[in-house]
Amino acid sequence: MPTTYTDVDRLIFQRWDDTRGLFEAYDELQDRIHDVITEVGERLGEWAAPQGYIVDTDAKAPAFYAYRNTWLNRRRDDALVFFSLESFAPLGYRRVKENHPAIWVYTENLQMLRMKEPERVQFAKDLRTSLGDLASQWKHDDSHESEYPLGTALIDVSDSDRVRLVSDPEALFEFAASTFKKAFVLSDTIEKTLAAAKAQE
Repeated sequence: MPTTYTDVDRLIFQRWDDTRGLFEAYDELQDRIHDVITEVGERLGEWAAPQGYIVDTDAKAPAFYAYRNTWLNRRRDDALVFFSLESFAPLGYRRVKENHPAIWVYTENLQMLRMKEPERVQFAKDLRTSLGDLASQWKHDDSHESEYPLGTALIDVSDSDRVRLVSDPEALFEFAASTFKKAFVLSDTIEKTLAAAKAQE
């Protein structure tokens, strides 16, 4: 059966040079978005440090990671538990596939303490028990008990909102800082649960 071109295909044929130029501009814009995310991550680090947190940035993902110094593995410079604010850039940017941003509590690095999967699952249960009613606000359908047991999707943030966030560094900073503030209420409970796990190491 012969291939049939669509009306959109024919429109692209008619505007081939313009389309190619648009793709080139799109790629260049992604590079600039990458740089903006990196710069905002640096600002977040300066904002979080006085509160006792370290912030790392993965501009490709994109994601901002936050954790306390006391959550680091003493044998390696990796956080055993950390918050991850993800997918705050719009669909089409790098690896973004989700329809909304989300913030997670990651615990998969507890395996550095030689905690096997059942033990990490127990850690998640202990953490939720200690959080009490607050844990219900961090129940996500896509959670994974031994890797990222707590999370919340920011469903009020649309894709057009995400376009606005990455186009305005100040808006992205304010969004990330306010989201982390809400997550940091979990930190003391995470600290206690992690200390108990370390004591059994």
